[in-house]
Formats: sequence, structure tokens, C-alpha cells
Amino acid sequence: METSSMLSSLHDECRSDNYIEPHYKEWYRVAIDALIEGGLEAYQEFLSKERCSEFLAEEEINYILNTVQKLPQNTVYSSDNAVDDTSSSGTYWPIESDVEAPNLDLGWPYLMPGISGGTNVDLLFHPPRIQPFTIKETIRKMIREARKVIAIIMDMFTDVDIFREIVEASTRGIAVYILLDEFNFSHFLKMTEKQGFQVQRFRNMRVRTVKGQDYYSKSGAKFHGKMEQKFLLVDCKKVMYGTYSFMWSFEKTNLSMVQVITGQLVESFDEEFRTLYARSSVPSSFAPELVRVNSQRILWENGICQHSQSSLASVSSQRNLFGRQDKIHKLDPIYLKTRGRYLTFYHISSRKKISLWITISQSSL
Repeated sequence: METSSMLSSLHDECRSDNYIEPHYKEWYRVAIDALIEGGLEAYQEFLSKERCSEFLAEEEINYILNTVQKLPQNTVYSSDNAVDDTSSSGTYWPIESDVEAPNLDLGWPYLMPGISGGTNVDLLFHPPRIQPFTIKETIRKMIREARKVIAIIMDMFTDVDIFREIVEASTRGIAVYILLDEFNFSHFLKMTEKQGFQVQRFRNMRVRTVKGQDYYSKSGAKFHGKMEQKFLLVDCKKVMYGTYSFMWSFEKTNLSMVQVITGQLVESFDEEFRTLYARSSVPSSFAPELVRVNSQRILWENGICQHSQSSLASVSSQRNLFGRQDKIHKLDPIYLKTRGRYLTFYHISSRKKISLWITISQSSL
């Protein structure tokens, strides 16, 4: 009765059973600002002064302090250059990027006919119960059964056996897309290097990173969260989703559970992967080197990029092959920026950038 009386006092009518009282608290924001600007001591001092209970776990506090990016000390922060309200700490939404979304350039299958039928879900546990295969064995089996595409979203990926299955699949011509949490990407990179692989050189594999939402303080300092999703999507027909990370400990020591999903619900995972891929970025450690080419001719034969000593006039004559109208002056120096099948011209005189998707002959550059 007391609860109903309180609810009815709001606008003099009883709220719906679905009503949930907003949980935003201004002192949360002020406390985090104090943590960012003054450290742990300032954070605890504010909570004590305001007689507020602690709301951040120790892990969250350490993460914020270790990842926050502050503005340079000589930066004047005023209302004229303040962070937009749509991305402030009061709204918890990230800034919308105007960067063009990356293409799934290896191809992406349409959902198969019949996928719109009912959804089937099988639960698998670790350690295994009545299931015939362990979770890791099921993962490896799904990868081997792939015929078109393998899409992985993972918070932490260091399992050598699963990685080798993925490499083998890519050599069979299967398109492999891997999205990893930006903060944990270095662990994946170290694992692949220890196995003698450079994943950025795999023809049928794309590895990118995703970060969580940006959080801005009043001073303009910011930190971003993690990408905590983890699922495996095969041929846009089957999904494994759950608490299992691609790590040795999840096979041997950790307790976990996953769902193996087929049917209509797979479409939601298909959409989610493409959504996250659109906001992903190339790892900074994959940044290509700039190769300077002075007074050389770029030859395009059957999609293969080659070059030899000559005039750059041939570059201008070839531009119509790619539907480009950018003017390139003869004998001007250019820069070639390569990443797999991606080539970007940086023309010095006009300061124009021309981007082309091609197959690059690495031995010729």
C-alpha cells in the first residue's frame, strides 16, 4: 500500500507495472570526475564528504585510472570547445563518427532460405554434462564445417588450437572475420607471433578491434569501455554464444555455458556482427609503412600492382580503369600506403588521396 501511495503521488495517478524509476544519480558523475582529475584519494574524499556509498568496484577504478586520456595541460577547455552533450558523461553515449564504415571485402553470404523458421537452441556446459562434445570440440567442429564465412567476436583470444583451425579454414578459401576487444588485442597478437604467423598477411582473414563506449568527464578527459561480447557465427546459419572465451583456461579450469543457435534468431547475430564491424578499426600495430615512389611507372595487369622506372604519366592514363577522375601530374612524387588489398595514393602536389581496392604483388613493391 505504501508503494502504491508513493507511485500515485507522481502526477496523481498510479504508474504502470512496467514503470522503472530512473537510476541516474548526479553524484555518480561528480565522483567519477573527481577520480579522473584527482585520483583515488579525491574520489574517496568526495564520497565521504557527501556521505555517499561506493559504487565502483576496485577493478573499475583501476581500469579508469589506467586508461583515461586527459587533455594536454596547455589546452584551454571552455564552453566553446566543450564536448557535445550527445557524448557527455551525463548521457553515456559515444560520439557518432563520420568515418566511412569498413566493407566486408571478403564477402558476406545472404541468410539462407528457411533461416526464417523457428529457432532451435542447444545448451552446452563446461565441464560437460550429457553433451557428446566439449565446448571447445564443438567450436572446432563448427569451424571445420564452415563453407562460406567464419565471423568471430571475442573479448580474449589466446587459444592456439582454435586459432590453427581458423588458419586452416582460411587456407581452404573460407572468409574469416575476427573482431577483438581493443584493450586485449595485444594478447592475441603475441600468441600469433609466437606461432610464427602474421595475421595481417592472410589473404582470407581480416582482424580488427572494437572498443566500448566513450565516457567524457567535465574537463574533457575520456576513457572507453571494453567489448565484452563473444560469439562465433558460421555461414550465417549457426551461432555459438555464451560465456566461453577462446583461452586455455576455459577448456581446463573455468566454468562456462554456451548456446548453439540455429534458425530465425541467427539473423540478429548476423546484424550485430555487421554493426560491430562497422564501428571497428584496424589495430595500430597493423599500420602499414609508407613506401615512397619517385618518377616510377605503376603498371596494372590483371589486378596486380607492379612498378618500374619511368614516368608517372601511366598512372594518369590508368585512372579511368577504376572510375577515378583525380588528376595526377607527371613526375610528381607520390606515396603508396598498402594494407593487404587496399592501396592509397597520397599525391604530394594536390594533397589528394585516392583509395583503391586491388590485389597487390608484395614482391614488386
